[in-house]
Amino acid sequence: YRLPVSSSVRGFQIWTVEPTGDNEFNVTYSVDQLITEGENTKTVHSAYIVSVYVDGSGNMVLVKNPTITNIPKKSSYKPKAIESEGTVDSITTNEINEFLTTFFKLYPTATASELSYYVNDGILKPIGKEYIFQELVNPIHNRKDNQVTVSLTVEYIDQQTKATQVSQFDLVLEKNGSNWKIIE
Repeated sequence: YRLPVSSSVRGFQIWTVEPTGDNEFNVTYSVDQLITEGENTKTVHSAYIVSVYVDGSGNMVLVKNPTITNIPKKSSYKPKAIESEGTVDSITTNEINEFLTTFFKLYPTATASELSYYVNDGILKPIGKEYIFQELVNPIHNRKDNQVTVSLTVEYIDQQTKATQVSQFDLVLEKNGSNWKIIE
């Protein structure tokens, strides 16, 4: 007698895609499955590597079945934190933060022509999402000639998922007359 077993995928993650030859790639991925056996359920985390061939039209075919493997370990690498050099005065910092707050409130739903008032062509593309601006997080300002670099995180609430959406930006701003503009 065997207990009925069912399995459902709860999540997956692609870890690496490595070229192995002309149009061939090894893909390492992991799968979280919920296994139900009779009254018992458990989550199982498994990792596999699969070989994929991609033709000139972008169509794909598996050329090697999924094979069990391990998941890459977390690196101990820590990116160097950007620090303020104290080269931007508080009045300019407040002006820039007001400009960026206004911009990032409009950004999620702005059209390309609306963005052109705030951003040089093509620097930031329209995203067309219903995000609600929450805050600028830890903007760091540094002067570079007549420009100011700003590294910051912007928090939004995604209207569809209700999740907090966090995006990091490294921007270069320039003042033209009395208006700031994102130029890089």
